[in-house]
Amino acid sequence: MLALSVISGNAFYICESLDAMVSLSSCLVSSRCRLTQMCLYSYKHWHYIFIFITIVPVSTGALEIEVEHATLYGAVGESVLLSVNYSLPKETKLLDITWKLKQGLGTRKVYDFPNKMLSSPFITNYEKRAEDFRNGSILLKDLMSSDEGLYVITITTNDGIEKDREIQLYIEAPVTMPSITQSPQSASRGELVSLICNASRAANMTMRWLESNSSSPENSFSDENVMLLTLTVAPEDCRTYTCVVENNVSRKQLSHTLNGSEELCGSDILPDQSSLWISLGILIPIAVCSIIIIIIVMGWCYKTKREDRKKVKDEAELQEMNPDLSK
Repeated sequence: MLALSVISGNAFYICESLDAMVSLSSCLVSSRCRLTQMCLYSYKHWHYIFIFITIVPVSTGALEIEVEHATLYGAVGESVLLSVNYSLPKETKLLDITWKLKQGLGTRKVYDFPNKMLSSPFITNYEKRAEDFRNGSILLKDLMSSDEGLYVITITTNDGIEKDREIQLYIEAPVTMPSITQSPQSASRGELVSLICNASRAANMTMRWLESNSSSPENSFSDENVMLLTLTVAPEDCRTYTCVVENNVSRKQLSHTLNGSEELCGSDILPDQSSLWISLGILIPIAVCSIIIIIIVMGWCYKTKREDRKKVKDEAELQEMNPDLSK
């Protein structure tokens, strides 16, 4: 509602508009405003009157809790931040912040602030491996499988207002570094070759092959903790293959270059090696010659400078011995 208060001396008149956010002038001339004669007079002689306009808010604000991520994944032994941020209504004060962990049908308290009974707001199991922040967030360290569950933050104000928010935390063990085996160890043209990637099983683990660290080959198969790649090798298959193992909290990868016979892969490797040796054979003599030239030039400059200094010194001594020569 838009309230217009007109104050002049001891008089107090109110003009109430039925349309929200109507301007002062339209309000005063509109038939929808209930105007007294004094109000119209005051409008004509507005310089004698102090006009005060107030927009009355519908509400004075509410307790709000913002959660950055409603679902989080943490690695065993690592840390995870349960990030929140809260805002209080005006003229209210924080009474209490609590964090609780729900696991199945059970619930246990993790954090209680302020806690006058204990030196730390964290419960004993978390006291040495957790940290709190002013915005209500908590950092859990050295995560264990038993930390998995639904975390509920509850904030209470001094006037009894209470609000909850939830964060689901999943705990997973990080994946291990895979190993790659080639069978047979050296491939020949047209031979069927298998690349086997093996890794220790972890929760929600996925495995995949990458060719030259980009595309995924179609002829790959996975079973539990093994990823198989089969190739009927040709010269274009002499490349690097990468096995990627990952889950929600970690990623590991290992690369393997196909081992092939000289007939199969030699045509791709030898030219590169030859060009390398040719380049080295050209660059090394040039570098040696450059160093020798630099040493010779520096020696000549030093010798010339030394001779010039000696000549100047000899001339000065000669002038001292025969002053008539300077004349």
